[in-house]
Amino acid sequence: MKRTGTIYTYSVVHSAAEAFKERTPYVVALVDENGHRVVSLLEGYDPTRQVEIGQEVAYVSDDAAGNRIYKLI
Repeated sequence: MKRTGTIYTYSVVHSAAEAFKERTPYVVALVDENGHRVVSLLEGYDPTRQVEIGQEVAYVSDDAAGNRIYKLI
């Protein structure tokens, strides 16, 4: 079963702590998955692609700290 969610809200990060500078810009989103909202990194962000509230995202995996990672569909 494919796990999906929708973007409830998001922020594009352009200035980050040293540990994340190589990833900027990146998107942190509050994703609604079946009524549960989780903060997530959106993998594969491309500044030329529109990110929108309500947009569907697919679950990719959990990171080493147990945080969910999604990608834009």
